[in-house]
Amino acid sequence: MFQRKYLIFLTFLLLLAFAWAAGWFWMADRLRADIVDFAEIQKSNGVTLSWEKLRISGFPIRFDTDFTAPQARLDNVDRTITWTGADASIRPFIEGPGVVSFRAPGQHNLDIREPGFDLSIKSQSDELAGRLGFDNSGEVNALRGLAEPFDLVINRRDQIGIRRAAFDFEKLSVTETNDTIHPDPVAAKLALVLDGIDLSALSLNDDIVDSLGSEILRAAAELSLRGSLEADTISPRTLARWRDSGGTVEIESLELVWGPLRFAGDGTLALDNALQPVGAFSARISGLDKLIDLLEQRGQVGKQQAAIARIAMAVLNRSPANGGPPEARVPVTIQDRVVSIGPVPLVQLDPIVWN
Repeated sequence: MFQRKYLIFLTFLLLLAFAWAAGWFWMADRLRADIVDFAEIQKSNGVTLSWEKLRISGFPIRFDTDFTAPQARLDNVDRTITWTGADASIRPFIEGPGVVSFRAPGQHNLDIREPGFDLSIKSQSDELAGRLGFDNSGEVNALRGLAEPFDLVINRRDQIGIRRAAFDFEKLSVTETNDTIHPDPVAAKLALVLDGIDLSALSLNDDIVDSLGSEILRAAAELSLRGSLEADTISPRTLARWRDSGGTVEIESLELVWGPLRFAGDGTLALDNALQPVGAFSARISGLDKLIDLLEQRGQVGKQQAAIARIAMAVLNRSPANGGPPEARVPVTIQDRVVSIGPVPLVQLDPIVWN
């Protein structure tokens, strides 16, 4: 009697294991088919996705998907974008529904071609990982990643090494509004941290290296985009529409540490009638005397203007209560393409030409 019950229980376990295995392989085949169908659908949008090999593993509880030599190409009337990537692994459903984790260390190449514009970016990293979030319609609404170390070569000549790069982007739903004061809610958020930016391979002038050094110790920002901006078709028309509806970029924090120069602040950016940036910031700055010396040496600031700026900094500089170099708490503004610190105009910016 006992032996019979044991056999029944064992048979049940075997059937359950068989059903589980069959279900896993069915789900793996369905996932493979969905990926192929997704790539086919993208062709109607001018996007070609391809790879040499697609492998799904992780039995019995995961669906690890590995792509060998993935590639993508976007073609439209006047723009071509091509990307070739290192072998990539993705894990769907591990961190919850609508979330896909990925890992793709190695070399990635991005080329953008359009009339009057040619950009080539090659990146290399020992570690590149993150996750993608998708909404109910299958659109990407979140992207988080970490790369370390991260080497960039721009247009096959300008090389930048970054010890650690981390980013976190989130796209939020925005309801159309006629409010021209301040559209709400936030349309997108972005946090970016770059540590150890090595500029030694660039052809920096000796006066820049002598004044600030060849490494930016840290560059970080947290910002929010308010107002709905058609990011896929940025043009003077869409930018003007975003501006006229009250669109702004809220910079919640901005930090730069480059040699003796230290900047920490927050503020708001917008666009003027000529679609040029205007902004107002509240900032804590130390080492500004070195920057003024540098700008004067390069002829970007006149002697009289530099002298006024030094006097203003001498008056405003205070030693922090917790120690450290003296710093000035000053307003920073951008108006008519002129960057001013307090009442002192410092730098004239080149105009931005939007395609």
